[in-house]
Amino acid sequence: MTKVTMQVIADVANVSRGTVDKVLNNRPGVSDTVREKVKKVAKDLKYKPNIIGKALASNHLPKTIGIIVAPDYNPFVKDIKAGIEDAREEILDYGFNVDVRILNTLEVDEQIEVLDGFLEAKVDGIALFSIDSEEINNKVNAIVHSGIPVVTYNSDIENSKRKCFIGQNHYQGGIAACDLMTKILPDEGDVLIITSLLSLSCHKERIAGFKQGLEEFKTGLNIINILENRDEESLAFEYTLDMCTRHPSIKGIYVTGGGVSGVGEALKQLQKERKIRVVCHDLVDSTLSLVKEGVIDFTIGQDPYFQGYQPIKVLFEFLIAGKNPENEFIRTRIDIRSRCNLA
Repeated sequence: MTKVTMQVIADVANVSRGTVDKVLNNRPGVSDTVREKVKKVAKDLKYKPNIIGKALASNHLPKTIGIIVAPDYNPFVKDIKAGIEDAREEILDYGFNVDVRILNTLEVDEQIEVLDGFLEAKVDGIALFSIDSEEINNKVNAIVHSGIPVVTYNSDIENSKRKCFIGQNHYQGGIAACDLMTKILPDEGDVLIITSLLSLSCHKERIAGFKQGLEEFKTGLNIINILENRDEESLAFEYTLDMCTRHPSIKGIYVTGGGVSGVGEALKQLQKERKIRVVCHDLVDSTLSLVKEGVIDFTIGQDPYFQGYQPIKVLFEFLIAGKNPENEFIRTRIDIRSRCNLA
């Protein structure tokens, strides 16, 4: 059964959530007609006031969760933001706010600046898409030491004092990618790896898993180069066109992060001459279109919606009830898609 929140009442009554809040809390600024309409909808839906939310409000203790999100020029981020928004709606009536900060770059300095901004804003908890660096590690540990809980998602930070990590087992994802590549390229040949940033643990682990797979499956494939594109389509296009033109030995490309559309555009030019096989990550629309066209052979999903939703819920449960996550690692699925299972 769907929980009846102020937003649900607002949707049914065709008014704003703020109007519902005024009516249910007996505040001025609403006409008698609208007030009666909202009260009737609330009664019909059997709305029950949120006691915890009222207690927080009456004590003037609204809480804020800050969440750092990767640059949204990567289409993968769209689903993360959808998960964040749904979690925000669920905890709104409890007196919680969610402060979303979207990075412009994948630079350590910017992430430190955003974390410092959260501290200045006196947030009560932080969810972090993390760059794996000693400076970020030290900053996270200092934040936790100050009493503010931190969780990481999508990309973890090793040896930090964060409460938990929410995301895929990226090492296993890399092994899975290698397994798929060896099945479509059983003979010898070179593989180009295009990765977002090696200082992001998710990509570092995927590449480590891929390398482990090459040893484990005793394949004749060889990694010719690993190039960082910072999730930028234009760089992925440039790298693909340049490397595959200069190196006819390249038979496959493994893309560990964003920039898949750039790779696809380059291959559409190149594959008139030869077929280059591709394994990548994420189930975004642009990538799935390339799978459907046969430009991409396999893509591996990791449930980005859950990665946006769950960090907010974990921090909410800790802040409101002192509940710690049951596991240090909350894993998402390794979801493999090809042209035959896109539905």
